[in-house]
Amino acid sequence: MTTSATRALFERLPRLADLVPFAVLADGLPTPVEQLDTRLWVQHEELTSSVYGGNKVRKFEFVFPVAERRGGPLVTAGGIGSHHVLAAAIHAGRLGLDIDAVLYNQPRSEDVARTQAALEQLDNVRVTRVPSPYLMPAAIATRMAALATKRPYLLWPGASTPLGTLGYVSAAVELANAFEEHGWRRPDVVVVPLGSGGTAVGTALGLAMAGWDDTDVVAVRAADLVVTNRAVVGALEASTAALLALAGWRPRSTSLRIDRHWFGGTYGKPTRAGDEAMRIANDMGMILEPTYTAKAFAAALDQLGRGKRVAFIQTFAGT
Repeated sequence: MTTSATRALFERLPRLADLVPFAVLADGLPTPVEQLDTRLWVQHEELTSSVYGGNKVRKFEFVFPVAERRGGPLVTAGGIGSHHVLAAAIHAGRLGLDIDAVLYNQPRSEDVARTQAALEQLDNVRVTRVPSPYLMPAAIATRMAALATKRPYLLWPGASTPLGTLGYVSAAVELANAFEEHGWRRPDVVVVPLGSGGTAVGTALGLAMAGWDDTDVVAVRAADLVVTNRAVVGALEASTAALLALAGWRPRSTSLRIDRHWFGGTYGKPTRAGDEAMRIANDMGMILEPTYTAKAFAAALDQLGRGKRVAFIQTFAGT
């Protein structure tokens, strides 16, 4: 896998390329930014990769080289319909790596069924099932111990580590570049799903780097509070900012706020607002899923209804 590529973040901070691991996995960058209405734009992250797109591949470009050097399987986790696990298996396979996945139950949907079926078609995946996400940490520890002699790599769920988050710092710089190139007035808010946190945190840091001080990042909570609380998000932001500082960036305050109103009470549970958002998005030519992007787009539509100028980050790859 080649390690040479132009990324918006490396163009902003050239020294960073000498400080962090990197492998080219995404072939669709920069992704298109489309204006759908007078006050609505969409960054099409489903187009990050012709192999399997969505938001995870940007993160994998920074974390997979470490796993590749270790040579053992990647141990990761997610719901039974996890697009993170599916994307990890697909892109790890390109590097000759196996995935050892801990999967926990989540509400069934057509999207979950499709994702499960796609994962079952891959031959580089071993699955351990647990009934609850709260059993996931112990299951991951057990698998890491069992695989110790093979030098496993812990791929944090969602790939939301400081290294992985760099992928979305770069994506946000792309977004800012697109607005500048088209001569568009900056949006009031950028709306993004909030699960493991890397996409939201990276977006906020990247927009701060681009000087978008008057734009809020609205992170729409789509996972349990234990992983989407302000302390977890703040720690990830601080550690990623410290990594960027090593390359010469002077950290600036971000405008990241968590919107808790669209979750639905249970991870993966569809909501009426999300279902309606999926219908509206479909009319606009976008395909969403009920766990993350439908809830985030419902929040984006709410912001539009409040008279805001909105950029929506479409992170769903589809199956």
